[in-house]
Amino acid sequence: MKPFFLVLITLIPVFALSQTTSKIANEAFVVTRMVAKFHVAPRSLNDSFSTDVYNQMLIKADEGKEFFTKDDIAKFSAFRTLIDDEIKQKNTDFLTLFTNTYLQRLKQVDSLASVVCAKPFNITLAEKLTVTEDTSFPANTAAAQLKLYKLFKMGVLSEIADDLPDDYKSLTTVLQKKYLDSAEAAFRKKRLASFKRKINNILQNPYGMAQYMGNMYCETIALCFDPHTEYLPKTKKENFESELGQQPFRFGFTMEEDKDGGVIISNLKPGSPAFKCGKLNKGDKFITVQWAGKQPVDVSNTTPDELSSLISQSNHDTIYFTMRKSGGTIVQVPLLKEQAKQDVSEDDNKVKSFILKGSSAIGYIYLPAFYEDWETGDNGNAGCANDVAKEIVKLKRENINGLIIDLRYNGGGSVDEARQLAGIFIDAGPVAQEKGREPKPFTLKDIDRGTIFDGPLVLLVNGYSASASELLAGTLQNYNRAVIIGTPTYGKATAQVILPMDTTVTYETFAKKQTENYIKITINKLYRVNGTTAQFAGVQPDILLPDMLDAHITKESDEALALKPDVIDANKYFQPYPALPVTALAAAVKQEVDTSSYFTEVRNLLAAYKQKNQPKDILLTLNNFITSDDDEENSSTLRDKRFVSKNFTVQNNQYELSILRADSYLNQLNDGFKQIISTDPYINISYDVLSRLKK
Repeated sequence: MKPFFLVLITLIPVFALSQTTSKIANEAFVVTRMVAKFHVAPRSLNDSFSTDVYNQMLIKADEGKEFFTKDDIAKFSAFRTLIDDEIKQKNTDFLTLFTNTYLQRLKQVDSLASVVCAKPFNITLAEKLTVTEDTSFPANTAAAQLKLYKLFKMGVLSEIADDLPDDYKSLTTVLQKKYLDSAEAAFRKKRLASFKRKINNILQNPYGMAQYMGNMYCETIALCFDPHTEYLPKTKKENFESELGQQPFRFGFTMEEDKDGGVIISNLKPGSPAFKCGKLNKGDKFITVQWAGKQPVDVSNTTPDELSSLISQSNHDTIYFTMRKSGGTIVQVPLLKEQAKQDVSEDDNKVKSFILKGSSAIGYIYLPAFYEDWETGDNGNAGCANDVAKEIVKLKRENINGLIIDLRYNGGGSVDEARQLAGIFIDAGPVAQEKGREPKPFTLKDIDRGTIFDGPLVLLVNGYSASASELLAGTLQNYNRAVIIGTPTYGKATAQVILPMDTTVTYETFAKKQTENYIKITINKLYRVNGTTAQFAGVQPDILLPDMLDAHITKESDEALALKPDVIDANKYFQPYPALPVTALAAAVKQEVDTSSYFTEVRNLLAAYKQKNQPKDILLTLNNFITSDDDEENSSTLRDKRFVSKNFTVQNNQYELSILRADSYLNQLNDGFKQIISTDPYINISYDVLSRLKK
């Protein structure tokens, strides 16, 4: 039977809201009880916790401070130190006030946006969006409208500056004005439509407004224990698990941007819901989407990312897609997602390997995630460790002299897969340590004697390499088994487990229990075999390279609610291999980096970004945004200006070649991947390091 909240109307009266929030209040209480039972370091429910929930709710609902006014904040603030009591007593006063106010403000700001965008912006008028305006809630409705106007004008100016034709400066004044008038109108309309979709996606979400806000409330409470403890409604749980290897829920179409704006179907997967309905074809354009029982949302001018975000909100509710066929006919198609195995051609989350052929033959393996085998469990062979082992066997047949494992942007996943993967490169022994509430840590071990690869090894990391990636990198660094190259990693050294929202479950019984919602709880802290932790500091590379990512990324240490690092005793059975010549290698790379035009430009841009990113008032004139856009273009040009390595060519192993010859689409994807590798300066440095290392 469908949960009753799915049929609530959008304008939720207080009595209907209270019916739903009573259920939510119980969920919020259960969140705190589950954390108290399982969390490695549960917080007390006190005034400090209440204040954090209060602040995080405001951030989640209105991070840009576009909706609420100072009067609203004054009303909310009465609950600043009372939310802990509300949770304990299962009261809903704060949530009811917050939800009803939010609903009113969303509708009000939606109307204000229409007023703001009703007439052209004067893009030559020298106005300012001050730091105070940008970082404060508006005092009243008039101030909210003024702030909204400035934010819209800023967005339009940014789009115009980014889209100026190459010959703009050579145009006559009359032609420049004609172009700018046309561009301003187009981008103002585009910005307004996008903003209204943002609001409508909340108001018309498949859960209903009351449950949407209830989920936000429970998610916020979980977040205040630490950034990786999460309340997971069923769809969020499924989407999270699909990133770790579980079969995802899909409609069965892929999307791309239409040349005339909007989104079209680029491909249909045979056997999928989209394919089986018989009404959809490649090239069909999305006009509206409508969750069952909700109002339709206009997506005719949306982007693929926006549309993907919208339709990912639920895996179990029907969506009605209104489509325009290539001949102009309009059709409406109801679709429900199905869970289906991905084809190799569309699976971007799995291991890929190549050979870098030059003076040395170096293997390269791209590992985007530490996924596990969901199909057959512990006895399966489809986890990432086994997949890496298979790729190494293929590469060894090509007589490689060294191996690069690329962990950049790998946010982690299964700790057990990381343990098994470390065992591929070291003999039996301790891999890492983990510690829960018990005083004694538990040792993660590689119990299989021998290795699959014992040659020179490089791990390539960056600021997005986290969790299981850090476990692997830290282990191989401690064992002197690999040279770590790149930038310091993210700094997450904790482990989580997903549990049903049921306080009666234990670690032995939770897998058999199914509930409507789930919770991911931090149950362990992870430590390296030497007793240190990657928490906050991350894994420090042996060879540090400048990276533009460092200008933008936030890390675990930037999270105010993150667990603090500590140290335990080293594992007494840990025996490292002989030290690698990392000092000499780092000195050789430094000379190479210092004479590289690419890395010199990276350092210069990093210094400029550090200076530029200080909070300051923003001048809302086109010339200011053209100048800012030039700075952005320098960074973009740098990203695109990847040199082609003269040290190696990128090749496939013989096994892969036989597959690629039979599939033109796979071959096209493969060529694109090879192009990326051959023009990546960080892979080039890694190749040089391995060429210098002798077994």
